[in-house]
Amino acid sequence: MKLDQKGYNSLHQREGLRLKPYLDTQGVATIAMGNITYLDGRKVTMKDKSLTKQEAEYLGNTTANKFALEVDKLVKSNINQNQFNALVSLAYNIGLNGFKNSTVLRKVNINPNDKSIGGAFMMWTKNKELIGRRKSEVTQYFTP
Repeated sequence: MKLDQKGYNSLHQREGLRLKPYLDTQGVATIAMGNITYLDGRKVTMKDKSLTKQEAEYLGNTTANKFALEVDKLVKSNINQNQFNALVSLAYNIGLNGFKNSTVLRKVNINPNDKSIGGAFMMWTKNKELIGRRKSEVTQYFTP
């Protein structure tokens, strides 16, 4: 599966789009849609130049596509587009290692319609500002 336009739109909304480098909640230099590296692998620094909106969207979408490829490989059950979009959003935010080892993925691969998957999403709320994001992902996941 691949992200559809709704998937890109929700990810953009959740991540935001920042054209100038900024420090994330962990103090890591970040740009675009939460990117800590550029496509060539260079780490973002606070001294980097601003991106245009088009450059930032391209960086974010290209990164999201890489996550989508990996999520597609890891999910073994049949899921709908909204479920896939929500899983990519989660993986984008928590990283592929976190996603690979998550209760969310384990439960999805056993039964993608298990209502306890919502609770598994909510386990990923170290920072209080993530609660709204997780609720949004859960709503998206359980939308037919």
